[in-house]
Amino acid sequence: MVVILPQEIFYQQVTVEDVPDIVSETLLGGRVIHRLLYVNPVTGRAITYDHEVPFYQRQMRKVFSDNGRIDPTEIRDYIAREGYSALGKALFSMTPEQVVDEVEKSGLRGRGGAGFPTGRKWRLTRGAPGHEKYIVCNADEGDPGAFMDRSVLEGNPHLVLEGC
Repeated sequence: MVVILPQEIFYQQVTVEDVPDIVSETLLGGRVIHRLLYVNPVTGRAITYDHEVPFYQRQMRKVFSDNGRIDPTEIRDYIAREGYSALGKALFSMTPEQVVDEVEKSGLRGRGGAGFPTGRKWRLTRGAPGHEKYIVCNADEGDPGAFMDRSVLEGNPHLVLEGC
């Protein structure tokens, strides 16, 4: 699968042999290659844009929403998309207790298999003895073939840093 951004043109079953056509026709010529479009098996209609594919219509990309839209090595790209604004709010407009309350209310859960409530973890950590606390970002890919951690770290590491 290939999605051409920013137009969001969705090509499927792309092979190496299709790449020259994609470059000349779509990237340089601005034309859609109809033979590469997904065809809805129910309606028989060719679908041009990824958000129109029935499988994706009810999905909402949160964690990966900026992957492919920003240069992960360029902090200004992330900031231009309102990156680090939540961190700024947490540091300068909220108390630590308000931050933990907000995270608890959000229902945010860890991305590991257990899905542990993040707010609960933060509250327990905040109440632990000692003034200094440390964050360990475990990005282990424990499940074979699962690349959710790698995908976010390679595509938008700023999101992980801001979350920490």
